[in-house]
Amino acid sequence: MAVAVADVVAAKRIPPRRSPRVARIDDLELERIASLGWRGLDTAELGEWQLRAAGGWTGRANSVLPLGDPGSPLDDALASVREWYAARDLPPTIQLPLPARDDLRRALAERGWTDRWGALVLVARVRALRAANLSVPGLPPVTVASSPDPGWLAAYHYRGGGALPAVAQEVLRSGTAPGFVALRLDGAPVAICRLALDEGWVGITAVEVDPAHRRRGLATHLLAGAVEYAAEHGAEGVYLQVDSDNAGALAMYEKLGFTHHHTYRYYRP
Repeated sequence: MAVAVADVVAAKRIPPRRSPRVARIDDLELERIASLGWRGLDTAELGEWQLRAAGGWTGRANSVLPLGDPGSPLDDALASVREWYAARDLPPTIQLPLPARDDLRRALAERGWTDRWGALVLVARVRALRAANLSVPGLPPVTVASSPDPGWLAAYHYRGGGALPAVAQEVLRSGTAPGFVALRLDGAPVAICRLALDEGWVGITAVEVDPAHRRRGLATHLLAGAVEYAAEHGAEGVYLQVDSDNAGALAMYEKLGFTHHHTYRYYRP
């Protein structure tokens, strides 16, 4: 069906679905895909900025993702951000993919916003991880469920915290089709992670291994099972986030073949 240009009231550019291009995908495109896998429960758009809120649980679900132009002068956009988060009793927070949004980082710093925390984003190819044959002999196969059971939830401690708040379960279940991976010994989960499959990528988050069972290859075996599941569902690229000061995790992922793609930092006034 053809529509005359004169009859168009509003339009929005829809980017074509891209192949993962693990080595070449840019920071903003990968963060856009990651935003599909870990979502805010309350969202809005400000031009090409995504505003997300979820009761304050996790930075990604409670921050602005500035993928492009906010559609207004920066100071006006920041005033709108402050107002939107104040209405939800949350601090205004902007997630800055770097180096892609270094321009915005400088502008925020000039206005008194400061760097609070962040992480490194690592990527790998599903094919390469499968070829590395990461499964550990003698360990049981991992399982993947469409929702987290009580054992999985009990095993997850976000940033070392205690019991998860009710809103956490809503965030964990958000997304197109999240997968909850577990490696169980004697029926109890001793290693877990969460998967999000979107546009040819699988995001691996919420990785945790029971301290009593560490240094046995459980994390590697868990990753092997997660990658197999991702491959069966058509994923070609893998991304995950790691704290920059988590030397042990960084060394493990780099040994398995992950490379640093970009960094993101959270800024607040």
